[in-house]
Amino acid sequence: MIDNLSLEAFLLRNRIDQDMWDAASIEWETLTAISLDYQRQGPQLKEYAAMLARVVQQYNGVHSVRWRIKDSEHMLEKIVRKRAAKSEKYLTINVENYYSIITDLIGIRALHLFKNEALAIDASIRENQLLIKSEQPLVYTRKGDTVPEDLFPKERFDHQEHPAGYRSVHYIIQAQPQKRQVYAELQVRTIFEEGWSEIDHQVRYPNFNSDKMVDIFLAIFNRLAGQADEMGSFVQALAQVSTSTQSELTAAHDEKRKSLEAMDALVAELEQKTEQHAQAQTSVTKLKNELSRMRSAAEIAELRTGTFSSDWYEKIKQTAEVASKIASSNGGITIGSAFFNPNKALESLESLSTFFNSDNIFSPPVQVDNLSQPPKAPKKKKADD
Repeated sequence: MIDNLSLEAFLLRNRIDQDMWDAASIEWETLTAISLDYQRQGPQLKEYAAMLARVVQQYNGVHSVRWRIKDSEHMLEKIVRKRAAKSEKYLTINVENYYSIITDLIGIRALHLFKNEALAIDASIRENQLLIKSEQPLVYTRKGDTVPEDLFPKERFDHQEHPAGYRSVHYIIQAQPQKRQVYAELQVRTIFEEGWSEIDHQVRYPNFNSDKMVDIFLAIFNRLAGQADEMGSFVQALAQVSTSTQSELTAAHDEKRKSLEAMDALVAELEQKTEQHAQAQTSVTKLKNELSRMRSAAEIAELRTGTFSSDWYEKIKQTAEVASKIASSNGGITIGSAFFNPNKALESLESLSTFFNSDNIFSPPVQVDNLSQPPKAPKKKKADD
């Protein structure tokens, strides 16, 4: 706790020499007052940080989220170093305004798998969060990095080379969970970059801060992490191409299957029409046979009696005309008040026969008897008649 910490212990634990402390030009009492107030606000800040982390976790492209509130002793160290470096806004810091000057009291870190997912995360942040107006999001790069303009255009991002090689994008979010307006720093980086930075922080601070050999191998590790990010993006693109190709093959197979099914249906339809046509021809033949039988009956009746019903004769003529129309029509004809389709003649043969028989067309006239017996030949006149 800060109230039990002496100035000497604070300077030693945080690697602040006397020259830096003198350059900071701040009273120890001011620092302890800031720290005590910050500790009282801690529980509320933790609640807000956890809530903000849950919101960010929902953004497209976010794999996982970490959060923290700044350690009070590290906050005091930052104040001393900023004042020693003559940072203008820190020169007037006190217990009344520190929470509006220090912008990373709350820290949120959003991690993603592939580099290009930073675009979707950026869109969600700008849509849902209130960013500080005085500065744009900051892209930290390593020396030698080439930042693609389509990812981080300069009109929307500031760019800065990080001396330790960190790569990430930093956003400053304005928030006012209660009366005080506070700020939260939202860092967006890949999982590989997060792994390297965590190891770097654990190894470099404080044990090997000045060990040149450690610095060299951490730099090599940093390059490997960057190459891992590039490899991850390459594998993602390769998988997308493979998926696209597979989708195209699947679509081609589907089209082939649909074409075959359509051809099968067409063949079946043609076979059905052929069968219907043959059935229609059979129906017409049967009707012709009936007409021939009726015509023979009429001739026999005429030979036997010389007379037959004029009404029956008229119906025979009508039947002949109907048969002629059936034989020559493809689109259907009207018989009486009914419409008859010759392509479905076989199906309607019984009903058609019923139609004709209802008018006694197929029945011989009552005057004609014994049509099955052959007619008698007329008598020859004698020579003397």
